[in-house]
Amino acid sequence: MSEPIIWKSPEQPNASFNDAIRIVDDAWNELRRTPYVQSRLSGGACDIPDLSFEEANRRAQVGRGLLTRLDSLDCDTLPHTLALTLRLVRFRARTWSREAEWYWLVADPRGIGQFGLFLPTAYCGGYILNIALQKLRSFEFQQKADADRFLSVVLDFERLIHQFTERTSGQAKRGIRMPKVQVRQARALLASFKTEAVTTLTILPGQLGTAQSQPFMRELKQIRTHHIESAFDLAIAQLNDQYLEFAPETVGIGQYAGGADVYAELVKQHTTLELSPEEVHARGNDRMAQIERSILDIQEELGFSNNRDAFLEHLDRDPAWRASTVENITAMFDRIIKRLQPRLQAAFSTMPKAPYGVIPLPEALQASMTYGYYDAPRADRAQGFYVFNAANLARRPLFHLPAVTFHELMPGHHLQFCTQLESEALHPFSTYSFVNAYMEGWAEYAATLAGEMGLYERPEERYGRLVMDAFLTSRLVVDTGMNVLGWPLERARAYMRVHSRLVEAEIQTESVRYACDTPAQALAYKLGDTALLEMRDSMRGALGARFTLREFHDAVLAPGAVPLSDLQWHLERTTERLQRGQGKRQ
Repeated sequence: MSEPIIWKSPEQPNASFNDAIRIVDDAWNELRRTPYVQSRLSGGACDIPDLSFEEANRRAQVGRGLLTRLDSLDCDTLPHTLALTLRLVRFRARTWSREAEWYWLVADPRGIGQFGLFLPTAYCGGYILNIALQKLRSFEFQQKADADRFLSVVLDFERLIHQFTERTSGQAKRGIRMPKVQVRQARALLASFKTEAVTTLTILPGQLGTAQSQPFMRELKQIRTHHIESAFDLAIAQLNDQYLEFAPETVGIGQYAGGADVYAELVKQHTTLELSPEEVHARGNDRMAQIERSILDIQEELGFSNNRDAFLEHLDRDPAWRASTVENITAMFDRIIKRLQPRLQAAFSTMPKAPYGVIPLPEALQASMTYGYYDAPRADRAQGFYVFNAANLARRPLFHLPAVTFHELMPGHHLQFCTQLESEALHPFSTYSFVNAYMEGWAEYAATLAGEMGLYERPEERYGRLVMDAFLTSRLVVDTGMNVLGWPLERARAYMRVHSRLVEAEIQTESVRYACDTPAQALAYKLGDTALLEMRDSMRGALGARFTLREFHDAVLAPGAVPLSDLQWHLERTTERLQRGQGKRQ
């Protein structure tokens, strides 16, 4: 593996060097306040976040201040790694600087650039409610004073729920209402979280230890009923039939004032590339045509040439690709992992220290989250997990499971996250950085690399990889289509029925996600994958016979998550050093 990236001070540090270090430290002090980083540092729980406009405005001021300081630096005199980290600071500061300006249209509850239109949605506010409940579930009662501390956290949770209502109301006053299809999903999501909150706050006396007291139990019951349940009821009532009556039938951020301009910026934010929505749409169509040709080749290989319906029926009826229980689905994942592990050394110099596996998704999120998500190791848990939607997977053939495993675990998210988290050389700002295009691009690159390594052993599994590729590529078309090109929801769903190979329930939830939840977020996957493959080709072309896959992977993974344009800058300089015969020194 390449030598670690080090913070090497010049023999005589100049003012720019010292100012640069202070800027990175200050950026880290802000980043560590975000729910995403807090949950990583504290073992899944974090302080109940503040989703108010005032907090968005405060963070925007921090971002603008950092940008002003960065503009005054002479970065040409700085060590490579410090200069690269400052590029990452600029990317994050630019994101923060927009939060107040964009707040009523899109908000970033996680503080890391994951902007969502409406808080009562699975990928936006649903994430925040989940980690807030985790704070309550993980609370430890060790002494009597803990009872009062717990009640304080519960009341802070109530404040969070009211902020959902306040922002929804403020949006409506500004003519920004959820589309009708999202209103129905949001009601169900809030009702599900209300049920989960009541269960979480039903504390049994045996859980309290020395904190046990009858007054506490009575007060908790009163707060649960008259504060938490009432707050959820108010949030749900905000989305009443009158709200629904005035909610638009149309979808997409482009229908709201300023929405098309914000979406164009979100495209750049999530892809870290200078692309317009129209360019992304065209790339999606071109890529889909290539995928369709490859799928026809698989059909012909399996004896179903030009007979898609018979081919799909064959796959659907084959019991080898079915599992109906959590245990059986987990066993399928485990078999794929066992197959994968002996093959990794050929492409990677080192492996993560943290083990990995799979666990089922919480029931409250199953109706709104199509697949699931990767949950990296954290302070209270050394293992990384892919959190899968068991209810979803039990309904469909699972020939795509190898592709999911390689994307979510190894050599995808788990390898990338853990390389970043386990590095002893990165500044904490880089250790906990989150750049959507890099992270999702790497995971998709990993799933593509798995094919190059021969890890899709059967034609059905290669088809499963193409299905996943088609699904993610369809996002380039329908996300841009619905948000700025005027596509109605049903046109997007019709496109996905033809091209994505998702089951109908998945098409229903995924299409709403792109248009009503986190616009442009889903563009990062395939554009990031393509960019990494192009960077690999460029490095191979420059180095010729000296190029090695391990060395390329080391160079890509070493700095942690950075914007793709900055990664290219880093790789170009790494290549130049290798060409000069300076080995792997950073």
